[in-house]
Amino acid sequence: MDTELIAFLNDADPRYNADLRMLGQIWQGPGYHTRIPNGSWAHPTREALDYALALMHSATAEHIERALAIIPAVLALQDRDPTSRTYGIWPWLGEEPLDQMAPPDWNWADFCGARLAMLLIDHAAHLPVPLAAEMRTALGHAAWSIFRRNVGPGYTNIAIMGAGVALLAGELLAEPRLVDYARARLRRFILHTEYHGGLNEYNSPTYTIVLLHECERVLHLATDQQARADLEQIHRIGWQTIAEHFHPPTGQWAGPFSRTYGDRLDAGLVRYLATQTGAALVPHPLMASVDKGGLNLIPARPCPADLAGHFMELAAPQVELRRCFNRGADEQHSLFGTTWMDDTACLGSASWESLWTQRRPLLGYWRTSADPAVVLRLRFLRDGQDFATAGLRCTQQGPRILAALGLFTDRGDFHLHLDRPGDGRFAAADLRLRLELCGAGVSAQQLGAELFALQAGERTAVVHTPAGSFAKQPIEWKLCAIEGGVALDGICTPEGPQVLDPASTIIQLVLAIELLNHVTSPAPAPAIHVGQQSITARWLDQLQITAPISAERYPW
Repeated sequence: MDTELIAFLNDADPRYNADLRMLGQIWQGPGYHTRIPNGSWAHPTREALDYALALMHSATAEHIERALAIIPAVLALQDRDPTSRTYGIWPWLGEEPLDQMAPPDWNWADFCGARLAMLLIDHAAHLPVPLAAEMRTALGHAAWSIFRRNVGPGYTNIAIMGAGVALLAGELLAEPRLVDYARARLRRFILHTEYHGGLNEYNSPTYTIVLLHECERVLHLATDQQARADLEQIHRIGWQTIAEHFHPPTGQWAGPFSRTYGDRLDAGLVRYLATQTGAALVPHPLMASVDKGGLNLIPARPCPADLAGHFMELAAPQVELRRCFNRGADEQHSLFGTTWMDDTACLGSASWESLWTQRRPLLGYWRTSADPAVVLRLRFLRDGQDFATAGLRCTQQGPRILAALGLFTDRGDFHLHLDRPGDGRFAAADLRLRLELCGAGVSAQQLGAELFALQAGERTAVVHTPAGSFAKQPIEWKLCAIEGGVALDGICTPEGPQVLDPASTIIQLVLAIELLNHVTSPAPAPAIHVGQQSITARWLDQLQITAPISAERYPW
């Protein structure tokens, strides 16, 4: 057994519950889908199947026996009723049935189905005939659930994972309809991505890696040549996304991000990138002990050789990318991302995006003598947590971004849509736009009445805050210390608790951010014009942004 597998099993084995026949852990969920509180001891279904795969991979009799106990316990939790709303899926946790979730996660047909397929193909010799038959039946239910749901190509990671499960189920069950469906879904994904200019679930450190892993899993397991050719092409699309956004001076993946669960790359992801590219990458010191990916038993495929150099050095002293992520009727109604990089810093922005906790529509990193990568991030907080109903418009040139705040009429609170109140209104004791700088040796100061600086090493994020308002109240700008760093807060609730109704709230809030070195002076402040329907800002004759002052529907 290799050292990673041994370490995984040594950590997991003491947490095995022989009565439940599942693996226990301290639960740390994302804050939705389940009512089980974070910090509880729980038994997740996906991780149980990962444990069974690891046990089988070890090939010892004792471990195989335990895996053969785990698999039926997980299979029993699947909804197998074709007339049921949750047909084919599993709950997240053994202690929380599907009808108690908030709400169930249909993606669990994909996540658990992928692992069942791998067990059936890679470890067929160790599966008793009756259990293998039950597993094939469960995989079939998962595949038909995926077929019935029919996720579109815009849901990038699930579009690929579900196609893979359908393909593998079709091959294992001799069901040509599933194979044909998987082929069509993969081809539609490629055409969709080519049309939009990139992945709709754009530049995601979490889900671009899921896309790579699922391509690798299916290429390892499937035989269909048409599907394999398309998966090879999709695999390259994933690596292209990562390569062109990787910033070697900080060892970070430059923004903007559609979805992520952290601001810096964890050790497992850094190890994967280093192994597949040949680059000498090391995780940030704060992330050295964090491995969110866990053990990966899928045979990995290396980064294409012509892209590997992006992980070692920048292609030029300064690099600026502008990519379309979601093509609308015209440029104004399309989603673009801009990423600027130089020898110590990178800064990225999205043209129009939600400030959901998983989004990073304005994100920067730079290296200092005290910190390999300080983090600059813009957020909007409702009572201390990221608020998905808030949105941000940005226009960027080089290390300068002009941004305007807005609200959506159809988004949720902490999640984009799962927790939207029935009347669309939110109780709010505290609302604030926050630009934070986190890392070692960071500091902040006020430079003028409408000018602030967040500093680390020889770089400074200078922030221009022209007079603005939120719900007809002036915004108060305040510097403060936060956990791990400093922040500039634009406080939008000077009168205390209120009810926020996005549909009737007028916002006039623009800010300009420039990432400067120690020899560059701040630019003049942007010019602002407020009309009856919109606010327009112009900066340095290079950047201009126009944003509505009332809320609108989420465009993507």
